[in-house]
Amino acid sequence: FAFIVNKDVSSQDLINAISLVDNKLISNIRIFDVYEGKNIPSDKKSIAIKVTIQSDNKTLNEDDLTSISKKIVKSVEEKTGAQLRS
Repeated sequence: FAFIVNKDVSSQDLINAISLVDNKLISNIRIFDVYEGKNIPSDKKSIAIKVTIQSDNKTLNEDDLTSISKKIVKSVEEKTGAQLRS
């Protein structure tokens, strides 16, 4: 996931928002890039996050992954005002 956020939003704010979604399926959250510059508004930054989603009980299918991905995006948007970077 890559989100566009205001410069005053920390990476930890995004991690916290993602952590609230489903602690049974989200096993790891890691920031792998923070970018400011070309194609990003001057008052914003891009934060890219790798989220490991896995279940101990079943194999996740495409619907499961789509559902939790939507929940992650919604939680980050609501808690931080971020927008998914396209």
